[in-house]
Amino acid sequence: MSEAITGIMTNAGRGYITTRALENKGLDVKELVFAKIPNLNEQGERNPNEPMPSGLQIVHRRNIDVSGYVDENTVAWAVVLEQDIGDFDYNWIGLVTKDGTLLAIDYLPLQRKRQGVNNVHNRSFVLKFAAAAALARITIPAQSWMFDYSPQIDALNALSLTTATAQVNNMYRTLRNYFLMSDFTIFTKELR
Repeated sequence: MSEAITGIMTNAGRGYITTRALENKGLDVKELVFAKIPNLNEQGERNPNEPMPSGLQIVHRRNIDVSGYVDENTVAWAVVLEQDIGDFDYNWIGLVTKDGTLLAIDYLPLQRKRQGVNNVHNRSFVLKFAAAAALARITIPAQSWMFDYSPQIDALNALSLTTATAQVNNMYRTLRNYFLMSDFTIFTKELR
């Protein structure tokens, strides 16, 4: 699994986790919120004091479908936006607890979610903090539900390379045969 974790925990999220740890309660992560924020720079620094977007900016909310741990300090929550969900665009994702605390946020390039066959978005939110799996009370490994696309991508890359190599070889043979079988004396007579 990739080490790239771009989302950040909000300061409200840090306070929530601290309180829940002191009360010996698990994290009660409820949903992912999707919003379209005008002029949002997905490369920009995430604001740990960022509030929940305004009601008009929120384009979809989805209860968490599955959660899992990557290791003892890294946990993930995921949703699936099926093909019948849409139409909307989003560039902001927030991880929200049952009591409405904005636990974490992330910015994305503008994503277009449209209804239609094969238009399914899988979104995971991964957080890393000390004793995350124990505190979140997550006992299922994320690998059990996270799909690794690497073999399919490797197969597509290999197929593309094989196809490109075959096309270059065919062009080479065609040109070689053309020049071997051609009578260029006609051209030389015309040039004189």
